Amino acid sequence: MRSFFDRGAGQTALTILVFWLAGTPPAAAAGPLSLAEAQRIAVERDAGRQALEGESAAMRDMAVSAGELPDPEARVGAVNVPVDSFSFDAEDMTMLEVGLMQRFPAGASRSLTRAKYESEALGADAEALERARRVRFEVEKAWRELDYLDESLALLSAQSRWIDALVGGAEAGYAAGEGEALELLDARLMALEIDEMQLEAERERDVMRSELARWLGEDAARDRATAPAPARGPEPIESLLPRIGQNPMLESLTHMRDAAMQQSEIARQMYRPAFGFDIAYGFRQGQDMGGVQRPDMLTAMFTFDVPLFTRDRQDREVGAAKSRARAADARRTDTVRELEAMLRAAHARAVKLREVVSLYERQMDRVAGVSVDAALAAYRASEGSLEDVVATQRRVYEVRDRQAKARAEYAVALAEIHYLAGEQS
Repeated sequence: MRSFFDRGAGQTALTILVFWLAGTPPAAAAGPLSLAEAQRIAVERDAGRQALEGESAAMRDMAVSAGELPDPEARVGAVNVPVDSFSFDAEDMTMLEVGLMQRFPAGASRSLTRAKYESEALGADAEALERARRVRFEVEKAWRELDYLDESLALLSAQSRWIDALVGGAEAGYAAGEGEALELLDARLMALEIDEMQLEAERERDVMRSELARWLGEDAARDRATAPAPARGPEPIESLLPRIGQNPMLESLTHMRDAAMQQSEIARQMYRPAFGFDIAYGFRQGQDMGGVQRPDMLTAMFTFDVPLFTRDRQDREVGAAKSRARAADARRTDTVRELEAMLRAAHARAVKLREVVSLYERQMDRVAGVSVDAALAAYRASEGSLEDVVATQRRVYEVRDRQAKARAEYAVALAEIHYLAGEQS
């Protein structure tokens, strides 16, 4: 039989033993954090969403409770006990009584109250869904901004290397008596500007990382993978606007309106009387005048409310419930208009930014290098100045930086459209 610690098995066993002794499982190291994974982590750890889900669970428990009858009331006591002797067999009407009373709420108030809580639970569910969509959007917005800042810092680093070489050349020329002091000063000033811009971009990146840490916690310190470019452009606005009605924010307001209308129906039920049954059994002791054992007594009563004074109670409650329902309708209408305006604005930004990005992609690489090379050639031929070279390179950097910014803003605009209108069909 082949030994376990032969060439193949022995190496495997040794590897497992080393990992076991080190307390580290033989697992692959975690790769860079992707945007999709970051969004998942942010949604899972979001306390706001968890709070809304807790409210939903509470409302569902309240709905079950509201649909049940009130607990019956039991009573035990002594009835008609003479105070001169406190005897339980001296008087005919003295008895020990055990009773049970059950109340029944007015009309259909129980089922309506249950439906109201269920509507509020559905509203909290919709708010939790909207919160999750909002968190994903905020994470993507911060992620895209960080992508832009990383690209901007890379451009600044390339600019810094280029200007350092330019300053070195200017210093050498000035030392050889072939350059001017003013040109050397311009080159050094541009180097100073680049350093300042790098510090400002690093500050903005640190701030944005802190914003991302709000959503990701410790995972924000992991290496990030650059977010992929959007796969598709924006849909026509005509196909996006009808999807506004599916926005969870509107769904939540719809359930709030339903709850308000159910509260109005509950208030109307208060015009109907609530009623109850009261049954009691009395135990009597002793004998009557004929020497016969006194019989026990049974009492059964039917009780009900008499809603006579409705002006300042039921009428007011119905009026208040109607006002809440109207307020919920108005709030939903206002939110629809707000979401439509936001969607139109995001769509307009996305359309124009897509044109800008396409323009940069078509023209940038073709003209950027040529412009700087032409300025350098003119300077070397004594037909141009170092200031022209510096100005040309600065314009090229600014345009490349705007190109990176436009790509990030375009992706954010598409993410906002997705947040407002949901998935593309």
